[in-house]
Amino acid sequence: MKRRLLLIVSISGLLLYGSAAAATAATHHHATGTRGPSSSAQNCVAQAEPAGSMVTPTATCYATFSAAIRAATGGRVMLPATATPASVTPAMIHEWNARPQASGRSEGPAVTFVLSIDYKNANLGTPSLTWTQSSDCGKFQAASMPSGWNDVISSLVTSADCANSLYQNTNFGGMRLDISKNTTRNGLGDFNDITSSQKWCTAKPCL
Repeated sequence: MKRRLLLIVSISGLLLYGSAAAATAATHHHATGTRGPSSSAQNCVAQAEPAGSMVTPTATCYATFSAAIRAATGGRVMLPATATPASVTPAMIHEWNARPQASGRSEGPAVTFVLSIDYKNANLGTPSLTWTQSSDCGKFQAASMPSGWNDVISSLVTSADCANSLYQNTNFGGMRLDISKNTTRNGLGDFNDITSSQKWCTAKPCL
């Protein structure tokens, strides 16, 4: 009888330990970002690929827009916790990109810059996808969209320094919509919900 009691207590302890460990892991994962948009993490960040790369970018998503922009800028930009994606303008992105790296920080994540921000809804409505790279513009691309972002873009903002071309199909096929730098598009007209790949460059069109 004592052996059975000890066995039951041991199993119960293991179950409790496993549940606590799983909860701790889930909390840590939520704090550092999740892969792909979810109901609790709709502010995403993805790095555009260099020209010629056919790699599909991976989006990491955060519970707040402030956390997403902090990640997108390598910690240089700290927005208020109440900041929303709909408040962004090309001038704001330019200001974020112009901020120097924090003084005294010789180590840590490489400095990154915002190229543009995509939105799943019209009028810059959440969820959002912030695109980054290691310079404020250049020849960059996404031959296919990150998971959860194919055929869903309805509005966007480009930076003051980088133009953007949207393509109907993956690998830059089908129709193309060219967006000038320093532009806010609250709607995409016939291009609503059909973007499957993108390019960035210093002046449109991005071919």
